[in-house]
Amino acid sequence: MDFFNGILSIHGVSFLMISVIAIAALGYILGRITIKGISLGTAGVFIVALIYGCIFYKQLSDEINTDFVGNALKIVDNLGLILFVTAVGFIAGPNFFGNFKKNFKSYISLGFIIILSGALTTVVCFLIAKGNSDLT
Repeated sequence: MDFFNGILSIHGVSFLMISVIAIAALGYILGRITIKGISLGTAGVFIVALIYGCIFYKQLSDEINTDFVGNALKIVDNLGLILFVTAVGFIAGPNFFGNFKKNFKSYISLGFIIILSGALTTVVCFLIAKGNSDLT
């Protein structure tokens, strides 16, 4: 990508890393803005990433055509997923196990109901499919 009429040129992995850093920084800034007590928080990064992808789609697709940049993008993708899952685990983990201890019987019975309803639906679909194959 060329900036300032070609004076500054950024391509390949450099463009990818600058894009990731810009998205994270702008998303963090957007998430910190509070209006009437409501803020986006970390969802600001997702919103900025969506907008960035819409605006720079052509430039991103041109830069990502090379194998090296494509592999770097996969690494960034996996790293983002790992960080997201880790953050959710740290936030929800203690509450999950506390609630699980309190409502153990309800969760177990709900799990059995879900499993049994899935099994019953599978059997009904199998019987319907078997009945339709006999007609042809």
